[in-house]
Amino acid sequence: MKKKLLTVAMLAFLTSSAIQAQTTIFGLQSSWRFNDADVALPATWKNSNYDVSTWSSGNGPLGYGDPVTTAFISGVDTAYLTKDFTVNLADLTNTMEFGVRRDDGIIVYLNGEEVIRDNMPSGTVSHSTFSSTTIDGAAETAINVFSIAKNKFVQGVNRISIELHNRSASSSDLTIDAYLKTVVTTPTPPANTCTGTHISCFTSIVPTGQTAKLIIPAEHRFQMILKEGDAYTEGGGLVGGQNDFTGYVPKNTSSENGYLSVNHETNPGGVTMAEINYNTSTKLWQLTKSRGVSFSATSLVQTIRNCSGGVTPWGTIVTAEESVTGNDTNADGYKDYGWLVEIDPATAQVMSHNTNGTKDKLWQMGIMNHENVVINNAGTTAYYGEDGGTNMVYKYVMDTPNNLASGNLYVLKLDQGLSNGDPVVTTASWVQIPNKTQADQNNTTALAQSLGGTSFNGIEDVEISPLDGKVYFTAKGLNKVYSMQDNGSTLSQVEVFVGGLNTQYSFNTAQGVKTETWGDGNDNLTFDELGNLWVLQDGGKNYIWVVAPTHTQANPNVRLFASMPAGSEPTGLTFTPDHKFGFFSVQHPDSTISTDIDATGNIIDYKGKSATMVIALQQFLGASGTLGTTEAVTQTEVTVSPNPTSGLVKINSPKALKNLSVTAYSMDGKIVYSKKFTGSNSSLELDFTSQLQVSRVLMLNIEADGFQKTVKILKK
Repeated sequence: MKKKLLTVAMLAFLTSSAIQAQTTIFGLQSSWRFNDADVALPATWKNSNYDVSTWSSGNGPLGYGDPVTTAFISGVDTAYLTKDFTVNLADLTNTMEFGVRRDDGIIVYLNGEEVIRDNMPSGTVSHSTFSSTTIDGAAETAINVFSIAKNKFVQGVNRISIELHNRSASSSDLTIDAYLKTVVTTPTPPANTCTGTHISCFTSIVPTGQTAKLIIPAEHRFQMILKEGDAYTEGGGLVGGQNDFTGYVPKNTSSENGYLSVNHETNPGGVTMAEINYNTSTKLWQLTKSRGVSFSATSLVQTIRNCSGGVTPWGTIVTAEESVTGNDTNADGYKDYGWLVEIDPATAQVMSHNTNGTKDKLWQMGIMNHENVVINNAGTTAYYGEDGGTNMVYKYVMDTPNNLASGNLYVLKLDQGLSNGDPVVTTASWVQIPNKTQADQNNTTALAQSLGGTSFNGIEDVEISPLDGKVYFTAKGLNKVYSMQDNGSTLSQVEVFVGGLNTQYSFNTAQGVKTETWGDGNDNLTFDELGNLWVLQDGGKNYIWVVAPTHTQANPNVRLFASMPAGSEPTGLTFTPDHKFGFFSVQHPDSTISTDIDATGNIIDYKGKSATMVIALQQFLGASGTLGTTEAVTQTEVTVSPNPTSGLVKINSPKALKNLSVTAYSMDGKIVYSKKFTGSNSSLELDFTSQLQVSRVLMLNIEADGFQKTVKILKK
């Protein structure tokens, strides 16, 4: 009943809210007039009537040293750019969104009046004035978003003029690109889409390239549960690598005691089954038992590349084989690999659906490059997709609820196919695939193709929204997530829900509004019970995104949750029933990543090893003042002040801190300060003035013998 009420409220909100589409006045990569002669211009250069007809022109990004469309002369200290554009004031919003990629500092004028100054000193500047700080790394390509009041524009032709200042005379690069858009009036999400203690309540991280560490919102913590190479507590052997699908199965509906199943996308494949529980005193998860699932029965042969999977409503795990082979090693008439397999987490054994008790794979669900499976709450219908092969979406309707061994199989067919990855029309149908004979079961993909199923290029995951029951799936090769309403034999409302390779989304961060390109590699999908869609990407920058249920492509509501360590991708993601905790895996990180400190307060090292983590809001994971194993110092005994600060801060403790080390991270995960202090220190003054000019928020990690604390410091 609660879900039905939420759905009605959501629909009422959506239908009653005014929706305003965003209008682009000019976009990134558009044409600019520019002067890169590296000589001072008269003060009137920025006025709308200044003659720039002899200036060169070219499309953004412009500059030198980094990949650009239009090249400046190398070594320019200051370049000047102008753009004329026409507006109808009636079409503008009260504030306009100006997004700019700048390396290094800019002053922006509109019709001769300064409207934006970023990374430049205050007061009068000249041609020879350098930027305040160096822009480097991921910040070089980040889009910084500013507001310009509507009353600064005039009816008809306007001119934006930009001074682009370099960081030094010996700088290796200088770049600029910009856009101007109306501001979308985004409806405020209903109050029940986020509560203060829900895992989906966070401020987006700052867009970044991959760094040496896992980056998650400041409101959250993480704890490592297990990693590749750990010894199993039972049965011998070690935890496998390539951790992929990560599923939590509660014991007796508990959010604090359950089974954690982790796939290993290896050859041969594997599944780790762990038993974990939450200690309410320490606020940490404990692993009490771990073992590998045995696939050595003759009737199974083995598994291969256990990629994604699913948790069934009746409390079992389904693991998916992503590779297909034509071998029949045990001569049972079935090809060895390319199936779904059901596991009992309590016994860590493959289940049997045969009267003679032999273990089997789920033959009637078909053979393909399986990625995942999701099952509706009624236990009657499963959805899944194929990554490679047909690249199609499948539906399986069980003959008996909660029994995957027998049912009818269907493939999705769009009524008029795709155009540039978008459905031509919003309707489709399910076409039944023969699946009752062994010959048909061994030939699923050829049958689906012969029946005209629609290929989407890399179906990575399929999930069901808890709000409206719509089915969502991601096509990695098309960089999009789709949604559709399943009406039985037909489908309606088939559309792109989120994504697109060059689609950009804006969101609030600790450094203000940022814009990031969606990118590629849409991989795992997971819904929380409020209808937020969590999207894990294994391409581009390997992010985790969160898409609100109010999101549409015309009126986006997207946030950025996490960035994976260098070389790795996020996989899995599963929630406890109360949605306080989420479990996911970090697959194949580089051996060069840094050690880290998780919610235990201890240093963890998973360099070059896949690892499985739990995430939660700070109040639920790791006690305040979690310490190491030596002398205890409580969190309240160490203070960092003043905070906010103009730069100077003091670290004080009534008990001297031995072997103190301080590391400061910018909000994009870069180390901007690191120093160790020998001996004992009860008071220490540090200067972060220059670091706070670049990143208005710093995460300060303070470590000493028997002590660790993380403090967020803000610029005054």
